[in-house]
Order: sequence, then structure tokens, then C-alpha cells
Amino acid sequence: MSDIIGYAHSKIFPDGTSKRVLSLRSADNSVRCGCRFKYIAPEIDFSYESLTQALNDAIDKEAQETNNQYVTTEHQASPILKEFDYDSLMTEFKDMTDKLMQADGQYYGPRITQIVDKYLGKGKKVFDSNIDQAELIYLINLEIKDDLLKNIQ
Repeated sequence: MSDIIGYAHSKIFPDGTSKRVLSLRSADNSVRCGCRFKYIAPEIDFSYESLTQALNDAIDKEAQETNNQYVTTEHQASPILKEFDYDSLMTEFKDMTDKLMQADGQYYGPRITQIVDKYLGKGKKVFDSNIDQAELIYLINLEIKDDLLKNIQ
């Protein structure tokens, strides 16, 4: 994903002078470039200052056109990190794998190992994990529920 795809090149003027520019939009599609900012200038001088000014101008113009509906100066709070209960995740893992192994150990055993290897590394065991790996155990449990456990209800 990218907000801006620019094309830097030299632009030659009729008087024979040239300067480096950054194309951000191409009206005739002769240059592959683009920008998610609707009101950004199609071409600017090739400098950091020109780019930041063009972005600020585009944001200000969008705010003006939409009555500040999509533009704000408020800072977003950082998302609260989800806390994982390691002990309950381990219990859940044991319960799910016991159920799967009772259903068909030869079929589900290698699949459980494959999922664990994907998150903890080849040859690692869930019961050798530690509390710092609780999020990984959560992801293992989630994949087991989504991929394996749904087959045996």
C-alpha cells in the first residue's frame, strides 16, 4: 500500500532551462504515478519541502471542501494492547488437542504440529513456551479452532 507514487524527472522548459520535478498525477497517463490525496498538485519541485507543502495544501483543501468531515487535528489514542491469559490459553490448547487426538490422532497430530511449528518454530512444543509467548499461543489456538476443530463438533 502506498499513499503516493511519484515520478521524478527533469522538465525542460521552452527557453532551454530545466529543473527536477516530481509528477504526482498524470493527466494523459503518460507517466505512471498517483496519489490518494484528491487535491494534491499534479507536479511539484523535487524537494522534501515542496512535497510536504503540497501534502499540507492538499489536506487543507480537502478539509475546506468537506467542512472538516474527514480531516481533524485530534490525535488518536494508541490502541490498548490486548492482554492474554497464558494459563487459560494453555488449558484451551490442551482441551482442543485432546479432543482432536481422540477423534483421529493420526490425522490431526501432524496438522497440530504444523500449526505449532508455524508460530513457535520447527520442533518447538507449546508446553515448552513461556508467558511472553501468550500471543503466539492465542494465534495457535485460533488457527486450530478455525481449521481443525470445526470438522469435529
